[in-house]
Amino acid sequence: MSVHLAFGVVAGPELGCWLPGDPPRRAEERTGAHPPGAPVAVGPADAAPDAVLAATKQLTALVADGDVAAGAGVDLGGGFGSARLAGARGDRRDAVLAAMRVLGADGAHRLGDRTGTLVALFGPSATKPVGAAARTAIAEERWAALQLASAASDLLGPEQVERVLALRAPEEVDPFPHGAASTVAEHLSPVLTRYPRPRRLALITGLWEQVCAERTSRLRAARLPGTQVRIERIDKLRERFSAHFDAPILQRIAWDLGENPTIGAAARWRPPADWTANELRRLLNDAIGATALLRFAKAVSDLGLETAAKIHYAELHAANECLSKEARNVAARRDKGAYSHPARPGCYVHDLVQMLRPGRTVSTKAEVQVKQRIGMARNYGVVVFDAITKIVDDELYDVRLRGCWDACTPWETPTLHSWRTTAGFSRPARTWENPPLADANEHGPTRTLAQRLADAPDEQPADVERPHDLLWLADLADALAPFYGNESATVLYERHSPSIDYREPRPPPETRRPRADSVPLAAAGVAQLVAFGATPPPRGKTWTELLDGVAADAAVTEASVGAFPVPAELSTVDKSVIPGTGLTVEVGREPRQLADWSSYMGNCIGTTWYADDAREGQCVLMALRDGHGRIAANLDIRKRAGGWWINEIRARFNDELDKDRTRAIERWVAGLAPPETPAAAPASTLPPVRVRTRGPARRPAAVRLPSALIEELTARVERELRATRADSARRVYVHLARGLGQPGRPADHEPDAAVTALRRLGPERHAELVRTALDAGLDALTLWRATGVRPLATAVGTIDPEVRERHRLGPLTEDASLPRTLRALVRRPEITPARTMDVVARTVRAAVGDLVRADDTALIESVTRRPSPELVCALAITVTCADQSTVDNLVRVVPATSTEVPGFPATDLLDENGPWQRARAAAIELGAPVELSAERGLLVPARLLGNGGWPALWSRAHR
Repeated sequence: MSVHLAFGVVAGPELGCWLPGDPPRRAEERTGAHPPGAPVAVGPADAAPDAVLAATKQLTALVADGDVAAGAGVDLGGGFGSARLAGARGDRRDAVLAAMRVLGADGAHRLGDRTGTLVALFGPSATKPVGAAARTAIAEERWAALQLASAASDLLGPEQVERVLALRAPEEVDPFPHGAASTVAEHLSPVLTRYPRPRRLALITGLWEQVCAERTSRLRAARLPGTQVRIERIDKLRERFSAHFDAPILQRIAWDLGENPTIGAAARWRPPADWTANELRRLLNDAIGATALLRFAKAVSDLGLETAAKIHYAELHAANECLSKEARNVAARRDKGAYSHPARPGCYVHDLVQMLRPGRTVSTKAEVQVKQRIGMARNYGVVVFDAITKIVDDELYDVRLRGCWDACTPWETPTLHSWRTTAGFSRPARTWENPPLADANEHGPTRTLAQRLADAPDEQPADVERPHDLLWLADLADALAPFYGNESATVLYERHSPSIDYREPRPPPETRRPRADSVPLAAAGVAQLVAFGATPPPRGKTWTELLDGVAADAAVTEASVGAFPVPAELSTVDKSVIPGTGLTVEVGREPRQLADWSSYMGNCIGTTWYADDAREGQCVLMALRDGHGRIAANLDIRKRAGGWWINEIRARFNDELDKDRTRAIERWVAGLAPPETPAAAPASTLPPVRVRTRGPARRPAAVRLPSALIEELTARVERELRATRADSARRVYVHLARGLGQPGRPADHEPDAAVTALRRLGPERHAELVRTALDAGLDALTLWRATGVRPLATAVGTIDPEVRERHRLGPLTEDASLPRTLRALVRRPEITPARTMDVVARTVRAAVGDLVRADDTALIESVTRRPSPELVCALAITVTCADQSTVDNLVRVVPATSTEVPGFPATDLLDENGPWQRARAAAIELGAPVELSAERGLLVPARLLGNGGWPALWSRAHR
């Protein structure tokens, strides 16, 4: 028997293929039981069992880090070689590259003929010099350069491939950590083929340099916090700083009131009018010292001590002027048992200035002392920043109203100007729009720094800035931000003082520029934009110019227009969690979303092929995100008779998702509600709409809704909304929305407001509200009947079927994306409430389905107390069709292959006019994944049956 292997190879009858195991098994003996691309050992069909076992052990060691290496045909000894079964992704170059990582330079001979190996990697560019350069890269373990050279070999000449093989990444940086060379080749080809070969080499090396720079920056950012004293010790420094900061005012009180003043005397005491300004001046000087210390610490971490000292010595010297010798001595002096570090950062700034004077050699001992001092930079910065924001936000204005601002002398800090002259600004002064702090002096600034600079365009910002602007506080936060993983702080302008946050990550800028996290991601990002129709700039000389040109192409924007139709059965799964995986579903709704996914995942989901299929309704695309919001896999599901099937599921870089998660996702997809065709509704008396047959045709009649149809539909919708059943449903939703309030204080919504509030919630929140309402006394049957009220669907159903079909009104009865004409229709104030009620009804029913599958006590007990035929049938169908591994405590009422249901009145599962088939549509809304069939029989929750069992429940449901 022949076995089909990867890359078009067939193992004839004289050869055997064994899968690793204990004992090994022949692949042909397990047809259909092994996954595509599984690794196998290929050897003589009559090989002895010991030889087979030895070969499969070698194979297991080869594929310890992945199955890809098996496709390289590695010699396993005893006449055996490695291979993969048919269905493997990628090509032989991926397999050879993976095998080389395992074998290294010493084991490369196991790949067979050297020439054949080079041709597999580099194709026609596989000359002897290229081979020599490749061997050097392998010996030095520069795998990233080898992968990029292999991926780009079809676009470059031999000499250019040698240049790529010679590329070196910075230490600890891997620009090609994941992904396949074959995939990168597919992404680079449509982008670079329009350029001449010399330009291609420049662009590829530019890609390498940009990725290396990006990864180096991230590596530095990750390393920076490790250079600092642990943040847990900050309380000791805060205590020391506070005691030192409060000492002057305590001393002044003692001078004025004596050593032990009474509480009343201390409460009536007022500090001098200039006290607040003096305290802020001290804090400003501390902020400058901490800022200089932080900037220097970051530079040392990034560039080394020698380079950092050359760059930042002038800043340190300027910051050193902010603290006098006397002030340094007082700050360094400590009581017995106090924290060993000085109270103010300026003390360590002074030490650094002394140790790093130009021309002075820094000894090993001095270098250790420098690192000890800059290791406190973050803690000093945090303590000073917190002290400033506390006095500004909590105390300043109350203090000023008590007369503690000096009305005669404006607040000035001369050291600020000298600091600015040397250090400059971390953010543009001409854009600083925060109002300045108020000053009792008439000469204090009242307009923002940006306004004052706009009035004096010839003035230097350092001459116009005043301490009241608090731009120096933003400088301190910007210097702190890198120690918390951010490039800069987030500043929100507020009336008195800005709201500044250096800890929380800043939201990413809205940009179409592809990511540069790695070579595969960067290539994939550009390729998907080109696939959308963007044209690379003809004169692009660097990778950065190429990115800017592609991202700015108008074709990208045009291709990003147009939402994908999402079937109503799947519209509610957005933001839901797939059981057993911890993955959250994000449904793809427009091409730009796919482009963002592709840019992160390094796959081709962003290409027009997927977008076109999604736009035509042939598939539904999803991103499955983990608990950190990162995409773990992309999912492509498509319709089939009775449900949905997985067309494709891939992890990042088209890798396989782990088997446990894959099986859980397969179960979840099998449980999705099958595609449903809207049932025919009563005919309308509305006459057919006339279609013009003469004159210029501007738009097809099917695209534009006639005014007569809009008026008729609006009237029918308003009639449904005024009906008694709609009022009753809204009152039920008011009861349901009470759970949105605080504990002990239920929410009190108006009926229409309650429906609107419920529509804004996700499926999980709806399940919680339903459970809470049932516990509070809401009857399950009452809720079921309320969710059956669909004003818009009912109104559309009364329209003549031919008219509905001509104007494509079907989506109005579904919770799905609507075409432009229908979107405009449902935004009409007369129709919007009806659409909202329809959506809420379907969402609540989906929540009921979740509860019945979870065997929820409140729901089951409420149904038991007051059953109805449709409700009982829908719940029974739901648990019968669900994955039995996810539902517990079930009782079989009808055996498999049988259709007769016991009890009175007698029923049959497949009777088209019976209650079971009539309840099928409701069961689908509950999440029943397939149609009811004789093969499944019938199951019901055990707790739904009382002492009388199924016959008693069925009889009570018909009373």
